[in-house]
Amino acid sequence: MKPSDDYAAIQSITSYIRPQKQAAKRHYGSHQYFTKRAWNVVQTYIMQYTKPGDVVCDPYGGSGVTAIEALILNRKAVYLDISEWATFLARQVAAAPVDLVEFSQCFSDLEDACQKRLQQWHRLSESEACAIPIKRWFPKNHQLPLNADAPFVEDLFTHKQLLCLSELYHHIVKVEDPVSRDLLRYAFSATLYMCNRTFLSAKGRKESRGGSSIFSIYRYKIAKQTVELDPWEVFSRRVHSLLKCKRETNTLIGAVMGGSKNARFVSGHAQDLCAHVEPESVDYIFTDPPYGSHIAYLDLTTMWDAWLGFNVSPNDRHAEVIEGGDLKHSRAHYQSTLATSIEQMFKVLKYDRWMSLVFAHDNPAIWDGVVKAAEAAGFEYVNSVVQPVSVVWSMHKKKNPLRVLSGELILNFRKVRSARTLAITTVGIDTVCLIKNTAELSIVTHEGATTDQIFADLIPTLLENGLLGEVDAKIGDIVPLLQQEFLYDRENDSWHNKPGRKLGCHIPLERRIRYYLRDYLLQCERTGKRAGIDDIVTTVLPKLKNGIQPTKQSIITELEKIASPHDRKYWVLWTDPQQELDFDDQGPIARQPTQPVQLSKPEKDYSHNEILTMLADLAGAAGFTRHIGKKEQSSALDGPTYAAMLPQKLPFTRNVSAFSRKKIEQIDLILANAKRPQFAFEIEHSTPITSGLERFIELLKVDNEMARHIVIVAPKARAKKLNAVLSESHYIGAPMYLDRKVRYLWYADVVQLCRQFANQQPTNAALAKAILAALHSPKAA
Repeated sequence: MKPSDDYAAIQSITSYIRPQKQAAKRHYGSHQYFTKRAWNVVQTYIMQYTKPGDVVCDPYGGSGVTAIEALILNRKAVYLDISEWATFLARQVAAAPVDLVEFSQCFSDLEDACQKRLQQWHRLSESEACAIPIKRWFPKNHQLPLNADAPFVEDLFTHKQLLCLSELYHHIVKVEDPVSRDLLRYAFSATLYMCNRTFLSAKGRKESRGGSSIFSIYRYKIAKQTVELDPWEVFSRRVHSLLKCKRETNTLIGAVMGGSKNARFVSGHAQDLCAHVEPESVDYIFTDPPYGSHIAYLDLTTMWDAWLGFNVSPNDRHAEVIEGGDLKHSRAHYQSTLATSIEQMFKVLKYDRWMSLVFAHDNPAIWDGVVKAAEAAGFEYVNSVVQPVSVVWSMHKKKNPLRVLSGELILNFRKVRSARTLAITTVGIDTVCLIKNTAELSIVTHEGATTDQIFADLIPTLLENGLLGEVDAKIGDIVPLLQQEFLYDRENDSWHNKPGRKLGCHIPLERRIRYYLRDYLLQCERTGKRAGIDDIVTTVLPKLKNGIQPTKQSIITELEKIASPHDRKYWVLWTDPQQELDFDDQGPIARQPTQPVQLSKPEKDYSHNEILTMLADLAGAAGFTRHIGKKEQSSALDGPTYAAMLPQKLPFTRNVSAFSRKKIEQIDLILANAKRPQFAFEIEHSTPITSGLERFIELLKVDNEMARHIVIVAPKARAKKLNAVLSESHYIGAPMYLDRKVRYLWYADVVQLCRQFANQQPTNAALAKAILAALHSPKAA
C-alpha cells in the first residue's frame, strides 16, 4: 500500500486526552513559560497522524513541547518561533545526548567561583548592599512595555538582586564548554523569573512558592513587598531540576538515532515559514497560535532578552501575530497575519496530511477567524475536540459552572486535493443556492417546514429575483433538489436539515445559534446526557464558522431564551409549550360558579376579584386543584369565601423553607395537577408587580419547570407600565432572567376564555392549551 493511501485512511481524534503535565521533568520544573501543552496530549496527536521518520512542524513553537515530543517518538522536528529567547529555551530542553559529567563539573566550578560571595551579599540589608558598587555588566536602558510598573529592565530589580545576578552571569558566560554554558544560561534565565520585584510569594506557603505577575496577569507589575530570595539557592535548584530534565531527554531523545540532530530550531516569523521549510516537506503540523490580545509575547520577553542578549527587531514587533501590545495592533492585523501563516502551513504540508491547531475557546471570534483562514488557504475542516487543560476545575469555574468555560479546543484540518462542490443544475449554481438557502431558512424558521411552507417562502423570492419563469421552465419540480439536501418526514409532511449539516450564513446568527442549541439539547434528552456549558458551547461553536462572528455572550444569551438551569450545573431545553406539562385528562367536572359574571363590559371596569373569580371557576370546572392567595381567601363575590371551598395546604411546598412557603401561599391563584403546580397567576389591577415577582421567584425555586407558566394578569392598558417595571427589576438578567419566564394575560383574554367554554365542561388539558395559546410575552420597555 502506498504511503499516501495510509495517510488518507487516518481517522481524526474525536475525544479528549486526560492531561498529565507534571509527569514529564523535561517540560515541568526547570523553567517557567507562558503556555505549555500537556506533553501526553501532544504525543497522542503525533502518534495518531504520523509514523516514525515523519517530519512534524510547529510554526508557533513556544516552549518546544511539539518538537521535543516528536523527537521522543522518533520523528523529525521543525520548530519556529518569533522569539529568540523561546527558541533558545526549546533548544536547551531538546538537546540530547548531553554529557552530564561535563555539565556537573562546570556547575561545580561555578559554585567555587561565586557561591560564597553571592550568599554573603544576600545576607546584607538593602541599604548595606547599596554601599557596594556593581562592577559587573547588567542590562541598562532597556525599555519595558508601556503597561509595566517601571520604565526600564534594571528597575525590576533591587540593588542587591542586581549585584548578585550580574556576578553570577559574569561567571556563567566565562564557561568554556558551549553546551554546558548554554544550559547554565538556561538555568540563569529560570532564576530571573524568581529573583525580581514582580515575584510574589503564595500566602501561607514557603517564600519560594509563588509566582511572577509576568506569567499570571501578563504584565510587569511590581509586588507591593519585594521577596528577596537567595539568587544562588534559586539558581542551584534550577540546575538540579535541569539535570533531571537532561537525564530524561538523554534517555528518551539521546538514545534515538540522531538524537536532537533530527530537529531544526529556527527563530523566525510564521508568515515566512516557506523561507525556512521546503514546500510539501512536512507530514504533520501541531501548533498553538496566539489568541488575539491574550498574551503580548514579545513585550513580555523583554527582561530575558535584555539579560541574555537576544534581539527583537522593529520588524519582529510589526510582524507579531497579536492584537494590541505596545504597537496596538488591530484585530485586522491579527487576522491577516494569522491567515498568512496558515497559508504558509498549507504550502509546506504534504497532501493527505493533517494539521491540528490549539484554540483557547473562550473567544468565539478568534475560533471563527482560525477556521475561515484555514479553509480559505485550502484546508478541509474535519472536527474539533474539547481538550481539558487540567483535570481540576478552577475556582472561578466551580463558582460559575453554567457560564465559565474551561479547557481548549483542538481543531483538526486535512490538506486535500479538492473540496466538495455543490450540485449544479441547468439553472446555474447561484439559482440552486438561492433555492436551497430559502428552503433552509424556512426549515429553521418553522423548526421543520412542510412543502407548502417552503414553496410559500420560495415563490416570492424567485419572483423578486426574476428567476421564477426560468426555474419553472428548466426544473419544474424542485422536490428532487430538496431531497438531495434535506430529510423528509412523511408522517408529519415536514422537511428537516440532515444531521450534522451546517447552516449557511444567510440565516440570521441568532436563529442559527438557537437551531443548533435546540438540536443538541434534544439529543441530550434522547440519550440521557447532562448538558453543561462546556459541552454546549464546544458543540455549537464549530457549527457557527460561517457568517457574522458570534460574540462571547451570544451563545449563552440565546441559550437562556430556550433553556433553563438544572441542578445549578446543567441546562435543560424548554419543551413545546403546548405539550410542556403532563395534564391528566380527568374529563369534565360540573361548574359551580360563585356568581355569574358579566362578559360584555369594558376591560377597565372589571375588578381584581371578578377576574380572579373567572379564572378560579374555569379551573375548577376543568378539574384543576386551585389555591387562592391567603389575602384573597377571606373575600368572594357575593358568595362563600374561598377559604371555605379550597384546600388549605399546597403539597408541593412540604419541604421548602417557611419563608418560601409563605411567599408562595400569597400568590393570587395557583392551579395544580397531580400534586404539581401547573399555572400561577398574579392579578395586578392597579398595584405594582414587584411583590408578585418575588412570589414567583420562590415558586420557581420549588419547581423551575413553572417558567413561562407564571402569569401576570392585568388590563391591556397597563402593558407599557408592566414592561417598564419588569425591565427595571433586579430579577431581570442573570441569574434569574425573570423577563424570559413571566407571561402576561390581559383581562380581555380571561373574558374570551370564559366565552370559549361558556357552554362546555372543559377538560383540564383543553383549558391548559387555551391558556397557553392566549399568553403574551413581555416586550422591552
